[in-house]
Amino acid sequence: MNNLKKIKIIHIAHVSHSYFANEKDDLKKIILNDWYSKTAFQLKKFYPNLEVECWAPEKLERKKTEFYEKGIMFRFFPTTFSPVYALDFSIPLIKELKHEIKKNKKQGVETIIHLHEYHNLHGLIISLLFKKQKIIAQHHGGSWPLKHLKEKEKYKKIFLLFVLGQLLEKIALKNIDCFFALSAEEMEYLKKEAKNSKIQFQTMGIDDEYFNKIKKDYARKKIGIKKGEKMLLFIGRVSKIKGLDYLIRAMKFLPETNLYILGYGEEREELEKLSEELRLKNIHFMGGVFGEEKMLFLSAADSLILPSLKEGAPVTLMEAVAKNLPIIVSNIGGVKMMIEEGREGIIIKPRSSKEIVLAVKKMAGWKKKDIQKYAEKYRWKEIIEKTVKEYYS
Repeated sequence: MNNLKKIKIIHIAHVSHSYFANEKDDLKKIILNDWYSKTAFQLKKFYPNLEVECWAPEKLERKKTEFYEKGIMFRFFPTTFSPVYALDFSIPLIKELKHEIKKNKKQGVETIIHLHEYHNLHGLIISLLFKKQKIIAQHHGGSWPLKHLKEKEKYKKIFLLFVLGQLLEKIALKNIDCFFALSAEEMEYLKKEAKNSKIQFQTMGIDDEYFNKIKKDYARKKIGIKKGEKMLLFIGRVSKIKGLDYLIRAMKFLPETNLYILGYGEEREELEKLSEELRLKNIHFMGGVFGEEKMLFLSAADSLILPSLKEGAPVTLMEAVAKNLPIIVSNIGGVKMMIEEGREGIIIKPRSSKEIVLAVKKMAGWKKKDIQKYAEKYRWKEIIEKTVKEYYS
């Protein structure tokens, strides 16, 4: 490490973290559990001498704010433009980045920009303005503009904006040195749009503690779940894009199964209302659950379900498999590059409550299997080694 060039890595989130929160949620907790934060923490864990910072636009801020956590500086910049999710843009962040690069260069330090998601205004503008810098771009499941337009019927009235966005993306992606993509489809798209860039399939990582075994009865006692209860678990952003409205409707036909929803999101209240309208007593919204408590839920459950309409390579799946928990998951994104039907779980079609019901009933007869071994390749150490190799390549 001492013989290598001096570098500073700036991880940049693509959107205000407050987009993921409602008034019940702790915003700092959301920030520290975001994937850009987790990647930065793991970098410091395995390479403590690396200089790492985390930056983000934030629509709730009126001036630049900072805090320090686990050896990493977090900086937040007021947005100049933030009409909807993924269109955040912060001129103060751009100005600060320009100043930071200049300062580091004088000190003989190379600045590496690590973008977390790039199918968004902020990522594309940074790629255009800082094309002389080394840029690593991490895919988190987003779609290119014309694909996103196809997915969202309501945006067709403003299709010209998406056409312009696609043209902007076509120019900007060429400036990115390396992509960590999350699906075969995304990799094919990048090969066309960024022919000279390095493109590889790479997920986020999971902590070693997920491989520690906790007995189901002990876990249930700790979190107050009855011993014989049928327990279905969802972990993720509480949003319709995760297929939660289809899942909630499916629970009407699974009265003997209790669904525990762990996570936060801007649509939580709407989904809670849907559950109330259907008079469902077997759905429990638990809010954001992290750390040891999350491990207990994963150890206590009978299976995990992720009926998403859109994903990349869901980390929740890796975490569940590491805890030897079988899964039910939609056939989207990079799922088939991660999961084998019948081995780690059941793959279903998205947008179907009927498919969910059938899968949950089928899972009830699932024979206990040793699936933990299939998660070994997702340990953080493996992911960080590959990432650092790209920083220094």
